[in-house]
Amino acid sequence: MSRRHSIVDAYSTVETKIRDTMRELSNLWDEVDMSESMRLNRVDSAFTHIQLLCDDMLNGEKDMVQNLKISIREDMKSVEKMRNELEMDSFQRPADIKDGSIALRRHLQAEVKQLEIEFQKRHEDQKNLIEKICSLKKRLNSDFEFEYEIHALFPIKAFQKYSDNCKEMEELLSQRYRQIEQLQTEMRQWRSMAENVSEYVGNDEDLRELLDKNIDSEDFIFSEPVLDALEAYHVDLKPLYIHWLEDIEFRWTETHQQIEDLWEKCMVPAAERHYSSVFEPSKNSEQILARMIEECQRLEKKYASCKTVFELVEKWKADWNEKLGIEEKRKQPDYYKKVNVLPDNKRERELLAHMPVLEREIRAAYRKHMQENEEDQILIQGMEPLEYVKFVQEEHKRELKFELQLKKEEKTRLQSPTPSRTPRTQKRTMFRTPMSTTKMEPAAKKLNFDMDLPPCMSPATSEMISFITPTRKPAAGPKTSSPKETQSRTTTPMSKRAMTPSSMASGGSSAKKPLSRRNFY
Repeated sequence: MSRRHSIVDAYSTVETKIRDTMRELSNLWDEVDMSESMRLNRVDSAFTHIQLLCDDMLNGEKDMVQNLKISIREDMKSVEKMRNELEMDSFQRPADIKDGSIALRRHLQAEVKQLEIEFQKRHEDQKNLIEKICSLKKRLNSDFEFEYEIHALFPIKAFQKYSDNCKEMEELLSQRYRQIEQLQTEMRQWRSMAENVSEYVGNDEDLRELLDKNIDSEDFIFSEPVLDALEAYHVDLKPLYIHWLEDIEFRWTETHQQIEDLWEKCMVPAAERHYSSVFEPSKNSEQILARMIEECQRLEKKYASCKTVFELVEKWKADWNEKLGIEEKRKQPDYYKKVNVLPDNKRERELLAHMPVLEREIRAAYRKHMQENEEDQILIQGMEPLEYVKFVQEEHKRELKFELQLKKEEKTRLQSPTPSRTPRTQKRTMFRTPMSTTKMEPAAKKLNFDMDLPPCMSPATSEMISFITPTRKPAAGPKTSSPKETQSRTTTPMSKRAMTPSSMASGGSSAKKPLSRRNFY
């Protein structure tokens, strides 16, 4: 109602304006006494302008309405088309919007923008999917074909189907990649290790080309024929590799037994024995076997030229180990109860007498060897033979000394009067509290050691004289009295223990001397 009222007011304003304008024009014309014909011409001209203005306004609004209808119709077609391609429901005009109105056009424009965003997203996803499928199709050499036009938007079901096909192709590509990589790697290793496999590959150009190709390259085709060809070659090469492996394992084991025997004969240290007893294809090769054979030949020559010295050292080691075995037997708790020790003692004496003889023979044999072969020095663990023998003996002495020290420390620890402390008792002694200090044991009396103590060592014994329980009673009577009148000392257990063979051999003179006099000797 307000809109209609405003339009009526506008009409009334225009009409009033025209009437006022014509009245003012008439007054102006009266002032100049304009003729009626001139006035009529001027009025006709004014009304003509007004009529043209109204006609222009009307035509412009008619064009606006016509364009609005055309725009609504085109937007409606676009909305229907995109909704159809996007598999959405048909467009429904809202009930509060009049058909053919400006509000409808604005609503359709907003709908077109939203649909264009969704359409662009679907179109981009479809484009990426098509590119991925085409790439996989090329790498797999697949005969896959699209059922729908790729330039139009796929239906949702078709897009999902192609997405599943893409995943299957990716899994197939990954599976073939792993298979081809494994086949290539194994056959390349066989070619590098086994000479017969290398010859077979060298005579087959197709196989050599397949093994030399880089599967990480984008140009490599993971087709089914390529996979089948590699599997067939793998089946052909595997028996050749197994035959080579069995042969080299046999040769390796045989050679290792020889070099191990030479290591023992030449007394090579464990740190210099670099060859394992079992052939490992990933670590060993024909070249390493050849080096081991060369090492065997070198050690054989070495042992042949130094055989006398090595045999003497080996005999000495045998005697030494036998002696150590006897010592180990004696460490058994029931050795002296259940074992006849006489044969072991006799054998030990024989070994102790024989080993110095062997040492002299080793010295003489090594001196003779160096005179004949000045540059062929014999080293056992970096030492000359006799130095090695002395080193073994000294090392054994150090071990015995160390074991004895451990036993002494253990015995001292067991006999120590100091009570062992647990973590809990140690904690109590370390952290004092006001309550705990009241329960502490009283402090021991301080003994007076400031005065000079008399000498307390007897020349007849090296034991200390007890101040608590003297071993001798003091002589009765004055010091100037005759020794005959002194009473004999009573013998105590402590005095008996203090007697030594030297004191007993010296006679009764020293025993009868006063303690004070004897202490100053």
